[in-house]
Amino acid sequence: MKVLVVGASGATGSQLVAQLLLQQHSVKVVVRSPHKLPESWKNNEHLQMITASILDLTNTEMQDLVSDCHAVASCLGHNLTWKGIYGQPRRLVTDATKRLCNAIEANNLERTTKFVLMNTTGNRNRDLDERISFAQKCVIGLLRILLPPHVDNEKAADYLRTQ
Repeated sequence: MKVLVVGASGATGSQLVAQLLLQQHSVKVVVRSPHKLPESWKNNEHLQMITASILDLTNTEMQDLVSDCHAVASCLGHNLTWKGIYGQPRRLVTDATKRLCNAIEANNLERTTKFVLMNTTGNRNRDLDERISFAQKCVIGLLRILLPPHVDNEKAADYLRTQ
């Protein structure tokens, strides 16, 4: 199985890639900073590294990227710095999710490509009729106001839920 992992240099993405490589899966990673990756990955025959910013890829490049993948795992997140949380791109996860899904669809493959989105604490499935407390509503409301990445993660999950 070949898996594309975006956000592979982050805390969760790197753990996922390590596990996939241990299980001898073929893995593609898109990273902006290859120097953040472990040295052992750079010589691993099961790993293909693409150095790029995922949102800078053209639609054709995105289609090529996912064309031979059985699964795509998005572990994208905003850097935990002032610029990472409040700067651009504000919709990194949402925009990347949409573009990756569009690329998968555009390839019109006969097999199914699975898409896994790592998301955020406090994001619930709006299709379920779950009761939430007033306190929880207040906390989530504050997160939405104070942390733009939270809204980005919610919108990415909503896109997958509604498409």
